[in-house]
Amino acid sequence: MPTADGISSEDWDAIHEMSLKIVNAEAEAERNIHTKHLLQFLDELDDKYGVLPSILATRADYVADDDEKASYLRQAYALAEAIDDKIDMREIAHSLAELYIEDLKQITEGRDWLERLRNQLKHSTEESLKNELERLQALLDRQTPPSN
Repeated sequence: MPTADGISSEDWDAIHEMSLKIVNAEAEAERNIHTKHLLQFLDELDDKYGVLPSILATRADYVADDDEKASYLRQAYALAEAIDDKIDMREIAHSLAELYIEDLKQITEGRDWLERLRNQLKHSTEESLKNELERLQALLDRQTPPSN
């Protein structure tokens, strides 16, 4: 089944296979080689399909720099929003909320993306993301200084 933004099942399966090689790599050097191949394949998909939310979001998963990751995810969300791709909007809002809350500890940004995720989940039956919303909200609540 193709992605919500139009990537063929065959191409998406190839991304999945490459990501499994990264996860299962035993050494960092091997992981780096597989990551490089995946990023090159994403470049090929950009040429084939144009810039799409799922490609940008996937690229964000494999860059080390958090600012670069945030940039890719923000671009992906804007594209998903522009084409009304609600599936990618939910997933990307979750990734951004998680990044800002867990990794960057940026309370304001985290709260904003968590609210976008909450809005995306209003008409969804996706329990795993609803559980994630609760988990991230609890984490954000612990990070937020009490008001006087």
